[in-house]
Amino acid sequence: MSEDANSPWICHVCDARSTLGEGQACAVCFKITCPAHLQVRSVYNVESRLYELQPICLFCATPGLH
Repeated sequence: MSEDANSPWICHVCDARSTLGEGQACAVCFKITCPAHLQVRSVYNVESRLYELQPICLFCATPGLH
């Protein structure tokens, strides 16, 4: 197993740290977020003209929260 498999990640919303599993990145800001602060939202894709489900962090889902 490589060293990267045990690398800790930190949620950018609540600063929770973990070495278990992988944090997920927000589809808007691309920052790592814990599952408690990530929501799957319907986002309109201009190129395909379809709605896609994407993981969005609490900060990006709520404008003005930063």
